[in-house]
Amino acid sequence: MASTESTAPKSHETDPIKVLFDLASYWATVWGFIALCLWLEHQVLSRLDIESGSIQVAILLVSTPAIFLATVNRIEKDPKARQVLERARYVVILVAAALLGAYLHANHKDDSYENALRHGAVLACAELPACKRSATEYANSR
Repeated sequence: MASTESTAPKSHETDPIKVLFDLASYWATVWGFIALCLWLEHQVLSRLDIESGSIQVAILLVSTPAIFLATVNRIEKDPKARQVLERARYVVILVAAALLGAYLHANHKDDSYENALRHGAVLACAELPACKRSATEYANSR
């Protein structure tokens, strides 16, 4: 007899990777938006020649939450804005991953034993004229 169970895939809401991605993308978007608000407000305050640090901090502490809450309220009411935000979450995660990769690449220090041997061999070869000449010929022939 044929089974009466559905052959459709189960809901992905219990998939831990999807749950983790949703959580990470949500919070990355929230903090990214807050950082963008702070940066834009700081630019405006700098253009208005408000240079006092304590005044800038006071203005930012009041205006950033107000702008954030007003924006969230508007996004909740507008379905098109909500759809844009859902798509923007993926872009935020991609940008965060690219920035993290660039940071790790810039600060990577290869302290492996093989790298130390390679570096020592290069320094030793530079001291010996025959070795340097052979290495140059080998490099030019490739």
